[in-house]
Amino acid sequence: MDRYCKCMEEIKRRVEAVNSIIQRRCTTICQATNIEFMCLQIRSILELIALGSLVTDEVEYKKRSRGLANNPWNAKVILREIERINPNFYPVPGKQVIDPKSGKVKEVINITEGYLTREEFPGVYNKCSDVIHSHPFFKGGFDYKSLESDIPVWITKIITLLNHHQIQLLNERQQLWVVMQGSTEGKVHTALMELDSGSKR
Repeated sequence: MDRYCKCMEEIKRRVEAVNSIIQRRCTTICQATNIEFMCLQIRSILELIALGSLVTDEVEYKKRSRGLANNPWNAKVILREIERINPNFYPVPGKQVIDPKSGKVKEVINITEGYLTREEFPGVYNKCSDVIHSHPFFKGGFDYKSLESDIPVWITKIITLLNHHQIQLLNERQQLWVVMQGSTEGKVHTALMELDSGSKR
């Protein structure tokens, strides 16, 4: 759980780095390098999302991390490797419903739209990789204007995906329920949820 919290805190820092560029609070001097910087951060965020469900098993995490290092720009390879050992690795986004009288969480409902889906993941990852690793001269030039519009949408969808989410661990009876911004100090909070021994999926 501590490892997963650290993973999510790193994502938050990278999201803030992207937002600082989007909101023009800082710059790398020119827009082309701004976009390349943001794409690098988003790609790293996606890798952390993919590997996050494995951090509770250090042996598998290290093994898969090394394997992915040999194919760092191929989203299909990344997802295939992760799903091979944890088919349900992808975060499930939710929303807390607060009881107006007590101020406490009454229930958590799944979010069905507005987040980065498993199907969208490869496309976003590959676009970011293209920007980082292929010089525009050899691609006939990137559509930086389009990326200026795409990046804020991607980062918003990532925030919606992770803000309150659940992940399935390697132990199929266990999940982590995660809140990215604790109500007091703003840090990541996790709770380990386990199926009752008499329960069935």
